[in-house]
Amino acid sequence: MTATDASAQPALDATLTIALAVASRAAYDYYQNQPFQSPDGYQQIDAWTGWDAFLVDGSEEKYGLVFQAIADPGTMIFAFRGTDSDMDIYEDIRFLTTEFVPSSGTVAPTPHVASGFYSIYDDKGGAMSQSMRQQLFALLANYQPSQLYVTGHSLGAALSQLFSLDLAISQPMSATNINFASPMVGTSDWQTAYNATIPPANSIRVYNYWDYVPTLPPSDLGFHAVGSAFQTAFYVKGEWFPHELSRHSVVNLTTVLSHALPAQPQQWVGEFPDFVEPTWTMLSQLPPAGGDVSWVDKIGEHMRFERSLRAAA
Repeated sequence: MTATDASAQPALDATLTIALAVASRAAYDYYQNQPFQSPDGYQQIDAWTGWDAFLVDGSEEKYGLVFQAIADPGTMIFAFRGTDSDMDIYEDIRFLTTEFVPSSGTVAPTPHVASGFYSIYDDKGGAMSQSMRQQLFALLANYQPSQLYVTGHSLGAALSQLFSLDLAISQPMSATNINFASPMVGTSDWQTAYNATIPPANSIRVYNYWDYVPTLPPSDLGFHAVGSAFQTAFYVKGEWFPHELSRHSVVNLTTVLSHALPAQPQQWVGEFPDFVEPTWTMLSQLPPAGGDVSWVDKIGEHMRFERSLRAAA
């Protein structure tokens, strides 16, 4: 996307979007038992967990935080954390599909989603009395928000979209999802059901053009993105190696957004220190013309080429 067609992107509210990005990072810090920063104007009031299955075992893990607006207690943020453990990585790559079933009501066509994402959302184990899904709806019943914002980064973004569709079908209310660096959650029937249920303005994916994760899984598995898209573009300056963690970092993405969103159009060209490796410099540019590139497919092509060279040797 070039500066001249940036107007095709949804216009993001700068204050809200940064608040949701901060909330998404806070969910990571909470999981790691680190002090976390609440978004400006919000206070953290609750939390939830999820079950991470791993082969024949698993564990209950911290998965999200509830924030309440100080000036308007009816406004809340539900923030899901992303991938940050070996078990989560295993869940991320389980792209065999399963049927998405809402907590109540019906949806057509029947959505098919990645079983790894859905199992975290729907399963329980160990001493858990409620699944993540059940905890989320219990939190809604307890606090009864009048305005709900749903967010997450990476795996958390995928989970946030499962919850958003479930919420829209099972308990219609005023809810908006702005998520960050999300992989694709389901196949074409998931895309059809989601986009028919949730208006594009109420579900926005924010991501980095150069990040590999939003192109997961590979295209031959038939997954599709949902909602509308807001694209940025940043990478490590002067480096050939992809440095995927730097491209995927929610902190780096937040830095770019904090410069881009107050501008018109909402893009930023500039440099900043890499959060992952502070000795590196990140370069933010206008997204290239021509739309997204399936970087995961590119990696697959490169791997197949290498195997062909070894076979010919």
